[in-house]
Formats: sequence, structure tokens, C-alpha cells
Amino acid sequence: MQGFNQEMPIARFFACIFFIAVGWVLLIAGFVFSVDPYAIWRQQSHKINAVILEVPSASQRGTAVLRNALLAPDILMLGSSRLRRGFNESLASRLYGSKVQVVGIDALPLSNASDLFFAISQQGRIKRLYLEVSYLTSNACKAKNEAEQNKLDFPFDYLSPRDAVSHSVKTLKKNLFPMRYNENYFDAQGRFHEHQAEGPTRAERVINDSRFDHIIQTRIDACNGHAFNAADAKNLTGIFQQAQIEGTEVILLILPVTAKWHTRIQQAGQSPRAAQWKTGITELASQFHVPVLDYEQRGDLSALAENSNHSMPIFWDELHFSNRLGDHILNDMAHASPVTRVPFTRHDSLAPQP
Repeated sequence: MQGFNQEMPIARFFACIFFIAVGWVLLIAGFVFSVDPYAIWRQQSHKINAVILEVPSASQRGTAVLRNALLAPDILMLGSSRLRRGFNESLASRLYGSKVQVVGIDALPLSNASDLFFAISQQGRIKRLYLEVSYLTSNACKAKNEAEQNKLDFPFDYLSPRDAVSHSVKTLKKNLFPMRYNENYFDAQGRFHEHQAEGPTRAERVINDSRFDHIIQTRIDACNGHAFNAADAKNLTGIFQQAQIEGTEVILLILPVTAKWHTRIQQAGQSPRAAQWKTGITELASQFHVPVLDYEQRGDLSALAENSNHSMPIFWDELHFSNRLGDHILNDMAHASPVTRVPFTRHDSLAPQP
């Protein structure tokens, strides 16, 4: 009996530890759920999360898959951070009269775009896919092994709990004390804002130049300088074939960059290869009757953006355009679509409207 009494406090101690741990987990989970830093399940913004920060790179793909499962969009716009920062998801949904999901993954190569589209397409039918293609993020010529592909079946494998908690705290701080925290963010209307100082210092300009030169050098080193390669062709073909199976219309997008970036490409001797890459993309797309919308040098849209009464710059840097230009691109995309402005839901027929 005496031994039994000595064992009871130990059992109670571990029980208390267990329930305290469970309580902390539930409290933290409730906090993350309330803030919803990745805008996954929230339908309306509130004071604590009206402003949304950019999702950390490690959680971007998992967030995209989970948001797609809950949002059930008809239209998916998939690309890099350029698309994420330049396209306003709320405006796109209004233009198309349907649910639109904008997914921008940092430096998204076609191999990862293929995996992501496959994972998303397993969750429900996407009626239309706008896919950004870029010479800068094309593959490194080495095709992935089949066993390595299509691993995004379960989004929680790609959502970092640590990032979610940290991002929730940052989101809460940004909303409650907006002037104290200098972070890139999306406002309540879905427009992206990049934190910019009054003017870059000389050192910052040198760092930016070095960063962009490194991007170009990385592109030169890839594939021994070849433009369009077997890995690109394989991944694009896989996306086109999967889209045909799912009944998804695919439209390729080539997005704008600054004149300064074109000059860098030219000075690096990459202009001919970039042109060859675009030709290869276009020829492959034509084999599958996939249209290509090329906005790389659309002066008319740039002029519209320049004449708009807006304080936002047209480009945040040499590669990332702002919503000031992106809004005009979205509007042009809507008018370029063969079924533009026809309201539809996920359960409507995919047959062309008369």
C-alpha cells in the first residue's frame, strides 16, 4: 500500500505535464487559426489579419494546395513571385465573375509547376490554368526521376508549424502596429505593397546589381547555355496532357520585365538564347493548341499604367511588376480569353458557349 501511494504522485505529475502540453498545443493552434496568416480559410478580413504578409518560401506550395482544396477555384493562375506580386486575386475574381486562385512560388521552375498542378488537379477540376513560363526559371536540363515527381499529395507535409506560428505573430504585429514593422504585404483589397525606403543607398544598389547579375549567370550556367531543353519540354508536355485528361484549358503567360533587365540580358549575350527559348515554348504549345499571351514588351499596357493616377510604381525592381501594371494585364487576359466574362461555376459544362 505504501508503494502504491508513492507511485500516485509520479503518475499525476506526468498526467499534468501531458495535459499542460496538450493545452499549449491547442492554444497555439487556436491562435494560428484565428490569425490565419496564410489566408487559407478566412472569407473576410478582420482587424487582426486585414493585412497579409508574404508566405515563407518553405510553406508556399503546401499553402497553395490547401487553399485550393478549401477555395475550390475555377481558374488557377500559377507562376513565380512575379505573378504573386503583380496579380490581384480579388480583382481577377471580379473580372472573370468566378473564383480565381493566384499561386506565386518563389523562382518556380517548370518541374515544380508540373508537380504542383498535378497535386492540385487531384482535388477537383480546374477549368482554366494560366501558367507563367520564363526563361529565367526554366529547368537545369536534368529531368527529374519519375519517383521524385508528384509528391504534393498531402499539403501538411509542406507546411512548417514553426513558420505558421512565427508568421502569425508577425501578421498580428503588422496589423496592430503597421508603422513599426517594415514588411512586404498584401492590403485588405489584395494589392501587394513592397516596403521601400525613401531611396536605395549606393551600397543597396550595388547589392541589387550583384543579385541580378547572379541570376543571369545562373541562367548561363544551366544546360551549358542551351535555351529550350528536354526537361522543359517534358514538364510542359506533362502539364498539357494532364490538362487534357482533366478537361482544363491551358493558357501560357510571358510576363513583363524592365528595359534595364533586357539590357542586362543583351549585355550578357543571352538575347539570342532567350529568343530561342520563346520559340521553343511557342512551338510546343501550338502542338497542343495552347495559346501563349506574351506581355514581355507590351508598350500599350505600360502606357496605360504610366497614365493611371496611381502612386504605386510600375515595377518594384527589374523583374517584379506591381499591381499598377498587373491590373491592366489581368483585364487584357480576360478580354483575350475565348470565354471571357461568362459567369460559370465549378459544376458547369466546359463546352464553349454559343
